[in-house]
Formats: sequence, C-alpha cells, structure tokens
Amino acid sequence: MSDETPAEFLARMRSVGTISRRTGDVVREGRRADGVRVKATTDELGNTVTEHAVKGERVDVLVRPQTVKMKIGVQQ
Repeated sequence: MSDETPAEFLARMRSVGTISRRTGDVVREGRRADGVRVKATTDELGNTVTEHAVKGERVDVLVRPQTVKMKIGVQQ
C-alpha cells in the first residue's frame, strides 16, 4: 500500500492529462433544433468547419485568424 493520503492521491490523479488539447482536431456531432444532423470539426488553429446533412450538402466555415500586433516606430 502507498503512504499517501486520499487527498494526495486525488491531487496526483487530477494532475494526469493536463497537456494542452492543441494537438488535434475536435469533432462534435449532433442535431440542430429542426432535426438536421450536424458535424462540426475544429482544427488546431481554432477554425471550425460545420457540415449539415441537407440535400445541398451545405458546409459552413468559420475562420478565426490570430490578431496581429504591430508597432510602428520612427527612426532618425
């Protein structure tokens, strides 16, 4: 048996798997309120592609570009 207390064991178990989820795509499947099946895939950069199971094979893409910060300086 281990000498650790239940609180220490719980803290050790909670620390497992704390790596960031930025290593792959996240896929969510479900249905809209009107019953149409939907599949949403979010990639590592945060862009989301949503596929709707309708006759026209509709696909929506939501692109989330990163904000670019620039500094304008004057040199003499």
